[in-house]
Amino acid sequence: MKKILTLLLVGVLLAALCACGGKDGSSGDGYAEGFLGDTLSTYWFDFVVEDAYACQSYGGYTAAVGNQLVVACLSLENTQRYSLDMWYGDFPLVWGSGDDEIAYPLSAATGQQLPDEYSLAIREARSGLLVYEVPAGIQDFTMVFVEYFEDGTEEGAEGDAYFVYFTAKDDEMAGI
Repeated sequence: MKKILTLLLVGVLLAALCACGGKDGSSGDGYAEGFLGDTLSTYWFDFVVEDAYACQSYGGYTAAVGNQLVVACLSLENTQRYSLDMWYGDFPLVWGSGDDEIAYPLSAATGQQLPDEYSLAIREARSGLLVYEVPAGIQDFTMVFVEYFEDGTEEGAEGDAYFVYFTAKDDEMAGI
């Protein structure tokens, strides 16, 4: 009887471990979560938020009074058999839970930033910065990517969502 209970417990534990998302960020549950340095695998590409920091100015742009900039280094690799069209709005930054607690990257002003629109060729890997203007004093953020598939509607069919959690360090401590 002890042996049967032990085997049953091991089976339940293995099933629970298999149901959890791996470090690669593929959960199979409609969403995946990760942290700085974790690779998340979407339908089209893998991505990693390498590092992020907070500052007052970047590339000649200074945040408005009461705001700060968050600079995040994003790496992408196309895993599909065709080129992908990407744009700056693919990776919004959120904090809190309010509808107004979201920011999209500022338009690219330097060569280090990802372009506003670009094509990611087959198996191409690309890294660049995304710069966001957010309220001052906030440190904890979530970068989000949501899959949308063409289904004949204007919005498209929503696929999986991907969340990368991080604390934006002060610019003196940044590794970017």
